[in-house]
Amino acid sequence: MSGQAEPTAIHEPARPIAATCNWCGSPSALPAWPGAEPPDFQVRRCTQCGHHYTVPVLGPREIGAYYAEEYYGAKNKRFNPVMEALVGWFRGGRARMLTRLAGEPGRAGVGKVLDVGCGRGLTLATLRTLGWRTQGCEYSATSSRYAREVLELDVVCDGFDPARYADGEFEAVSFWHVLEHMADPRQTLETCARIVKPGGVLAIAVPNFESYQAQAARYGWFHLDMPRHYSHFSASWLRKRFAELGFEVVSEFHGSAEQNPYGWIQSLENRWGLRRNLLYDVLRSESARTVKRPWTELPGQALASLVGLAILLPFSLAMLLPEIVFRRGGTVEFYAVRKPSAAKSQG
Repeated sequence: MSGQAEPTAIHEPARPIAATCNWCGSPSALPAWPGAEPPDFQVRRCTQCGHHYTVPVLGPREIGAYYAEEYYGAKNKRFNPVMEALVGWFRGGRARMLTRLAGEPGRAGVGKVLDVGCGRGLTLATLRTLGWRTQGCEYSATSSRYAREVLELDVVCDGFDPARYADGEFEAVSFWHVLEHMADPRQTLETCARIVKPGGVLAIAVPNFESYQAQAARYGWFHLDMPRHYSHFSASWLRKRFAELGFEVVSEFHGSAEQNPYGWIQSLENRWGLRRNLLYDVLRSESARTVKRPWTELPGQALASLVGLAILLPFSLAMLLPEIVFRRGGTVEFYAVRKPSAAKSQG
């Protein structure tokens, strides 16, 4: 689950917005949800390429204020020990899925893997035990310290720099809820088409803007983490971009038990008028909370958030099936294989 801090009002919504699409560069855009009252940050839809992006766009120095210590939690742990154990289990599942797909006939196989935005390295650690030569990059020193100092992983404390990587260097590259944080998603994916070997796997998980959750909650959607999310991807839009870059999608999964049921619960509670993402604060460790002491600061709303959790849990679990069947999950995981022909076109 991805967290969200209360944004500071730095933009007056009534004023004209000067911004260009961070995929195609077009200045022509429309509100994503006409008639919806937007917060300080808004979502616009590019009329040229259909991409959704956040406006106003914050620069590198401005956006840093939205990645305070509370975003990561002390020692990059956001939850209690039981939930942290579940987080580790889910990370291990991603690693095993990537390993299975990479090892299928005609694929590049287990080799060198890059995890972009690797955090404390839980996924990389499992990949290492599965035989991969692991490498990671993580912009936050706070977040990556555990990976480097405790797990002794090869992790660069920096952003994703295309110049650092050679053509065809990796058998696999992964972005687990990271691509939406990239200011230039086009350059990012084009770099992946260059550095992933033919037969190699690109693994990407993102919030799905065309999900049932997004349609129902709009600006109350839990996974609409503005302004940290520069982009808001839909599954159908990404499929087209993968094909254009020479990747074949071999797995598209809309049934994340880690992300999607909770996304429903928190999104609907946000629409009910409770403080945004209050339940998330109730469930998190104190070091990762926006509201440090929800039970003393907002006792009535904190109780209502737990009651809402009990009421909405059956519904949120029941929604997993239609989300999978109709490909409308609140989040989506893609595994795409680089076609051999893509190597020729890149060359």
